[in-house]
Amino acid sequence: MSTAFDLLETETLRLKQIYVDKNKKSAEAFENNKKSGIAGGTNRASIHWTPFPLTFVEAHGAEATTADGQVVTDFLGNYTAGLFGFSPEPVQRAVSQAMERGHALGGAANLEESKVAGYFTERFPSIDMIRFSNTGTEANSYAIHTARAVTGKNKILMYDGAYHGAWIHGSHKEAALDTPYQKIIVPYGDIDQIMRAMDENAHDLAAIIIEPVMVNPMVYLKRVAPRAYLQKIRDKCSEIGCALIIDEVMTSRLSPGGAQELVGIEADITTVGKYFGGGFPFGAFGGKEYWMSRHDPSHPETINSGGTFNQNALCLAATRSVLEELWSPDKCVEHNLRGDRFRNDINNLSKKHAVPCQACGTGSLMTLIWQNQDVTGQVDEDSAFHQLNFVPNKAVFKATELFWFHMMIHHDLLAGSPKLNYLTLPTPLQQVDYDNFLLGMEDFFQCFHDVLKVLASET
Repeated sequence: MSTAFDLLETETLRLKQIYVDKNKKSAEAFENNKKSGIAGGTNRASIHWTPFPLTFVEAHGAEATTADGQVVTDFLGNYTAGLFGFSPEPVQRAVSQAMERGHALGGAANLEESKVAGYFTERFPSIDMIRFSNTGTEANSYAIHTARAVTGKNKILMYDGAYHGAWIHGSHKEAALDTPYQKIIVPYGDIDQIMRAMDENAHDLAAIIIEPVMVNPMVYLKRVAPRAYLQKIRDKCSEIGCALIIDEVMTSRLSPGGAQELVGIEADITTVGKYFGGGFPFGAFGGKEYWMSRHDPSHPETINSGGTFNQNALCLAATRSVLEELWSPDKCVEHNLRGDRFRNDINNLSKKHAVPCQACGTGSLMTLIWQNQDVTGQVDEDSAFHQLNFVPNKAVFKATELFWFHMMIHHDLLAGSPKLNYLTLPTPLQQVDYDNFLLGMEDFFQCFHDVLKVLASET
């Protein structure tokens, strides 16, 4: 009898061949990248998959056109960076105006800086002072080193499986590009172990950096962690004198004041980035005066921090237009409520067809997990201890791949990536787009009912 993986692999290989036949120009573009000298044919590992990634040649709103002329509706949202879809008009207008004024303003300050800073300090109670960067990775690096400078300590605690940027990984094994500071790795959810690790390293623990969501070494769930759990970590940081860095590069979109607002917890240092640039590079880190005042050049122990393009006029103009025109508090709340409804629709559809698919997440961030057992369990907000239940069966990931190719080939839908059905919903999506996704998903359930039944029995 074939295993679920074998059955899923057979069907995936069939769809991959159709994908190859339909996307010859994307394949050609990928080969040209490699021939031109781009290592591996891509400048971004997350968008690479086999047999080759798609190439887009035009994109507006929630739709993109591939090199082979297929028009696809985007549910990936550039891994949260594309919250406002492709080429949002207010951003285009703001950047064009900045170009006309003269975007290369050299090493001088510009008038966009105070406007953007004011919006962040107004919306995020945890941010009294702020500094800009170009990416979320940079913002997290600045935050970590700020904590090390202020505390005079060296160690950084983070979750097993965490990702805080290209060179900040939560792994027991050092990644090749990791910044070489000493890390303490703890599992998400085991509050007792986390408290012990913090106490044992209190003398040299500069910071704990976390996303305020559930984390598994194999997958991000983006479901906000229980309030009591986060409060325990918050209290311990205050007790031992280390910084609580909350990485809201992705999760800040979940409410006007970020995920921190949802749980009533404030970080010492908060990092943001990605979508705030409206498609342009942007990152920022900010926090309470105690932690951020050292970035003042007049401070007697100033941190000589900066970056050539940290206050560039184009990206700040784009960010200002996002905050003023695209992402008001009301729009934020409305979009995340729509995400909650969509996640419930997916889960109800899965139950209707008795298939092992769970949409896990919060608001407009969610991941589809292809297993039968409950992933997150019942979350008690008053409990400080919480465990996840992710089945380590390679068929779970193979189902992810099969679903992606099915939705792309037969329904013109970009359902996350073949590696992870991570849906970070863009605001231009309309109800008809959500309806089409559910229709495509129901078609997938019906086409592969027998295979999914085997997957359910194994997971």
